[in-house]
Amino acid sequence: MIDKIFVYEKILPLIEEKGRMIDVLLIQNLFENKEQEIIDELRKYQNEDLGFGNALEPDLRMPNSSVVATNIAVSILDEIKDVSLKEPILKDIVTYYESIYNEELGRFLMTTKEVDNYPHAVWWNYADLEKNFPFGNPDPQVIGFLYQNRKYVQKLSLNHLINKVITYIRSDEFIQGGMHSLMSVISFNNRVDKDVQNLIHERIHDVVDFEITNGLGKWDEYGLEPYKIYLMDRHFTENHQKELEENLSFNKKKVESLTVQPNWKWYQYEEEFDKIKSDWTGYLYFSLIKALRHHRG
Repeated sequence: MIDKIFVYEKILPLIEEKGRMIDVLLIQNLFENKEQEIIDELRKYQNEDLGFGNALEPDLRMPNSSVVATNIAVSILDEIKDVSLKEPILKDIVTYYESIYNEELGRFLMTTKEVDNYPHAVWWNYADLEKNFPFGNPDPQVIGFLYQNRKYVQKLSLNHLINKVITYIRSDEFIQGGMHSLMSVISFNNRVDKDVQNLIHERIHDVVDFEITNGLGKWDEYGLEPYKIYLMDRHFTENHQKELEENLSFNKKKVESLTVQPNWKWYQYEEEFDKIKSDWTGYLYFSLIKALRHHRG
């Protein structure tokens, strides 16, 4: 457990000075109700097309809307328990996702060609986008969101899309998809009905087992740490309690020593990345504090 006094006296001032208000509010919301304030702050990242941009995903600095930034907005909305507060934005996001679905490719692309006009991490280069982000990421996550909010869907065939995700999960491509595809699929699993979950449950377990084992001893590098799966669905870490305990202990030390920071690089625009690291720090603190509180709660 991370003490509330420590969070408010040590961590929040650090983020307030160098980071983003949205992350300050997310952390505060773990201890007190800040839901309306989070909604108000999140709206500042929304564009006229109803999607989200404006560096809500800190590694992508363009103001234009993108799937990746909008997915982060969705994850923030998951922190809001009062449905009446977030329902208008959920409806907006459905409209945005439907508007940018690529009929020719039959999928959702992470970002648009405008990404190349602004500083960003190398993996967001538009020329390499389809290679870097195949169907497993972000499509399952987006499709799960659409299914959960299907009362607002007007254009897309959800049955067709759900079947595409199930086929993907049963394929070798999912086994080889890596951390982000796994997390996208877990997000999908969390938003669909039991009958669909029953078709994919064991397959997800197999990939979780593989990825957690593959990532052992590499927690100083960018990769799948057990706490990330635990935050999404603790059920999938039940077979890895030892690894989870060790991972949380590892990260608790970083939180207590105030040394949480991104453990990756952009491999381009390095000067810009140095400037925006603090945009990531607040969200990383939020995720770790939430995991530590849930585990000891």
